[in-house]
Amino acid sequence: MPASPQEKFSAFLKETLLRVFTLLLLSVAAGASVTVFSTDGNLPVPVGILTFLLLGFWWFFLNWRQKSGWILDLQDYLLEKQILPFHYQPLKGLAPWDMKSQQAKLLNHISQSYFSVSGKLLEANQVLEKYVGNQVAEQATKMAAKAELGGELKRVYVLFSDIRGFTKMTETLRPDETVAILNETFTAMEEVIRKNGGDINKYIGDAILAYFRRPYGNEGPEAAKVLRAALEMQEKFEMLNRGFTAGATKPISIGLGIGITAGEAIVGNLGSAARMEFTLIGDTVNLASRFCGLAKHGQVLVNEEMARAAGEKFELIALPPVEVKGKAGFQKPFAVVGERMSLGH
Repeated sequence: MPASPQEKFSAFLKETLLRVFTLLLLSVAAGASVTVFSTDGNLPVPVGILTFLLLGFWWFFLNWRQKSGWILDLQDYLLEKQILPFHYQPLKGLAPWDMKSQQAKLLNHISQSYFSVSGKLLEANQVLEKYVGNQVAEQATKMAAKAELGGELKRVYVLFSDIRGFTKMTETLRPDETVAILNETFTAMEEVIRKNGGDINKYIGDAILAYFRRPYGNEGPEAAKVLRAALEMQEKFEMLNRGFTAGATKPISIGLGIGITAGEAIVGNLGSAARMEFTLIGDTVNLASRFCGLAKHGQVLVNEEMARAAGEKFELIALPPVEVKGKAGFQKPFAVVGERMSLGH
C-alpha cells in the first residue's frame, strides 16, 4: 500500500533531522578536538562552524552527484533499449535545484511508455484470440520468445462441422448476405464448443475444426461433453436456419453435418521458420473430416473409439461400414441419436 503524504513528510523530516544532528555532532567533535590541541579558547567555535559548513557542503555535493548520476545512467539505459518515447528530450546535465522535476519527468515518461506497451499488448492478445482462440493465444503469449516448429502426440477428440448447400447458397445470395449467415453461424457454434470445454482451431471456408482434450482413464464425462456440444450445435443451427430462410432475399436450403473422432493427433506449430500455425494433424483429424463429409444434414457421425468412450450415456446407431479416402479397409461410423435418459441427468 503506497505511503500517504503525511507519512512521506514525516519520513523526510526524520531523515533531515538525523542528518543535521549528525553534522552538528561531527562539528562539536571537531571543535572539542581543537580545544585539546590549542591554547586559544576562541578557536573551537569557529572551527566547529567551519566543519559544519564543510561537512554540509560535502554531503550536499555527494548527494547531488549520486542522484544526478543515477538519473542520467537510467536515462541512457532506457534510450539504448528504446523504452522511452520518441519525443523524449534527453537530459544533458542536472542542476541541484532541478533534480526533482527532471526525475519526475523521466519517471512520468517511463510510466507512459509502460502503459502504452501494456495497452498494445492487451489489444494484440484480444485480436490474436479472435483468430486462434483464447487457449492458443494464452499459450502463444507465454511461449512467444521460444516459439519453434514441432509438435507433440496428444489424446484428443476432434470435431469437424460443415454447412451443406453452402456453395449453392453463395451462388444465390448477395455476398453480404452469405457473410452475415456464415458469421452468425460461426458465432453460435463457437459459443457451444467453448461452453463444453472445446477450442476452435480454425475456420476452413464454411467448415469448423475444433478439438477437445481427451483424458486418460475414465473419459466418459469428457466424451459426453463433446457429443452434447455436437447435438446442441445441431439444435442451434436449426433455430438459426429458420431465421436465415425467412430473411434471405432468395430461397436457400442449407444444413449442418458433424463428424467426431477420438484418438491421437500431433498438436503443435507447423509451417516455416518465418510463418507458423498452431494446428492438429494426423489420422484422427483426417477421419473426422471424412465422417463430416459423410454426415447428412442434422447428423452427427463418430468413430468406433468415440462410440466406446461415450456409448453408455448416448444412444448410437451403427451404420454400414464405408470406405473413406486415405484409409485402408472399411470404417464403421456410428450415428448419434441422442443422450440416454437417466435419474442423474
